[in-house]
Amino acid sequence: MKVFKGLIIAIISLFILFLVVTVFLPSEYHIERKIEIQAPPPIPFYLINEFRNWKYWDTWWHLDTNQTRTYFGQILDLNSKFTWFSKNKDIGQGFVQCVEAKPFESIKLSLGFGYEFQSTNHLKFMHLGDKLLLTWSMHGDLQFLGKWFRFFLDDVIGKDLEINLKNIKEISETIAKNKFAFFNDTIPETKIIFISDSINNNSANLSQKINACLLELRQFANQSKKSSNSAVGILSLKSIDNKKFYFEVCLPVANIENLQPSERIKIGTIPKQHALRSVYFGALNEQAKIIDVLNYITSQNKIEPKGTPLLIYYTGLLSEKVNENLAIIYIPL
Repeated sequence: MKVFKGLIIAIISLFILFLVVTVFLPSEYHIERKIEIQAPPPIPFYLINEFRNWKYWDTWWHLDTNQTRTYFGQILDLNSKFTWFSKNKDIGQGFVQCVEAKPFESIKLSLGFGYEFQSTNHLKFMHLGDKLLLTWSMHGDLQFLGKWFRFFLDDVIGKDLEINLKNIKEISETIAKNKFAFFNDTIPETKIIFISDSINNNSANLSQKINACLLELRQFANQSKKSSNSAVGILSLKSIDNKKFYFEVCLPVANIENLQPSERIKIGTIPKQHALRSVYFGALNEQAKIIDVLNYITSQNKIEPKGTPLLIYYTGLLSEKVNENLAIIYIPL
């Protein structure tokens, strides 16, 4: 009886000691991995900042390609978010949300895994001569008993970050080398304000004209107190004849309620539709070049467009290095 009583006392003492140690264990954790990439910052930045790209490099997607992923937000929306759900217990359910994005410099993400594990993720893009150093860091706080998991986090999560960075590097360097990448995708429904315009086919001022339209649209959005993604300009190609190039310059806005259109600025919605999404790295600031790129995409993929192509000038049109511009091209299927 004394032995049994002593055993009970020992177990209780160890349990109390365990609880006391747990209380004083640090709750904060920090995991960080880095990789060098032979590609300009806009390419890996886009691969991360556009959540529909994640399934092409995210290690959690490859663990269960049947998982359900639901996307929220418009085209390249700052507050974009996606959730996932899997019957695979190693993946479970969770979410990723963009909290802050400084174009081609940094991205801040909020990540939730299950009901308990949440973290803040920072991705930083640093120039190293002709290379890029991409750093992915993750930090957060662990709840009580979860503090013990802190001793294994760096190995477990760090390995996933290494795989993700390696995949991002491979895709980024392929795009930089081959100039193109193609993805089957869906254009999300997007509220827009837009200007219809045209330009002579032999004019060399397409870039300036599109940027002038974007400036006008941003001023209209600001005056109307409507938030917009100022980094994104969408060119909708309407038609081309022997003399003129007809187009619409569009700016995504959070909502179009109470907006009053003018004679020049109109309000509309890009409908949700299946599309081929092409990533193009190179000059796209002339009418002839746009036509050549569109013809190349359709011939390479053997497709017939079933709607108006959309061009997103991800890095802007007036960059000094026009050959290092990044454009996203949606062709409805």
